[in-house]
Amino acid sequence: MRTTRRVTHLVASAAVLTASLALTACQNDATKDTGGQAPTASSRPLTGGQGAESPSDGDGKGDGNGPAKGDHTSGTTMSSGASGGAKAGKNGPGRAAGQGSGSRSTTTACTGAHVKVTVTKVLRPVNHMLLTATNTGSVPCNAYGAPYLRWDDAQAATTFLDASKPQAVVTLAPGESAYAGIMYQSADGSGSGGNTARNLGVLFGNRAGNGSTGPSVQLKLPNGGVHTDSSAWVTYWQSRSKDALTW
Repeated sequence: MRTTRRVTHLVASAAVLTASLALTACQNDATKDTGGQAPTASSRPLTGGQGAESPSDGDGKGDGNGPAKGDHTSGTTMSSGASGGAKAGKNGPGRAAGQGSGSRSTTTACTGAHVKVTVTKVLRPVNHMLLTATNTGSVPCNAYGAPYLRWDDAQAATTFLDASKPQAVVTLAPGESAYAGIMYQSADGSGSGGNTARNLGVLFGNRAGNGSTGPSVQLKLPNGGVHTDSSAWVTYWQSRSKDALTW
């Protein structure tokens, strides 16, 4: 009986020793796989809050302010017609200084078919009138060069004043106006071949700048007519009336 008990006790002790050795081996393996420390649950949040991981900005460091700085896949771009692109503006395409809306490369020339023209005599400068052309159409048009003026049945157009040539073509959106100043007689009386004209014919210039285009506009001159002579000239189209009356 004592022999049986001793054998049973030895068997149980051996089983306990075997289990202990197996547990120690498992702990050693776990410590080796985690760099010397037993694995623990991470307390750092994945997104948002202090300590959140930030995308890389190209130098291996996160800036914590959203998408990576080197990320070119977000945002709106527009083509500039050359290599690369530019960010789209909030307020749409921009305008050239002193111009109305529209693009000179695609906009048609203003003509008498869709432009209302008026002429007004002014007090200053003396012997001047103001020509106003308003786009009554539904699309923009370009007022190229200077208006071609003919007094009554005159064959030749009135001289253009070269000093008044603007830096850019005046583009008229629907409802916008362009202006030209008319000096019909020199104040010093230096002109010749004078006569009283009662009508004024107005034609618009073409894009090439070598002639007129479209139908003409016929206007009745104020006060029963004006006395004009060879000294008369007309300015190029301007975007503001005061610019047209500068000369």
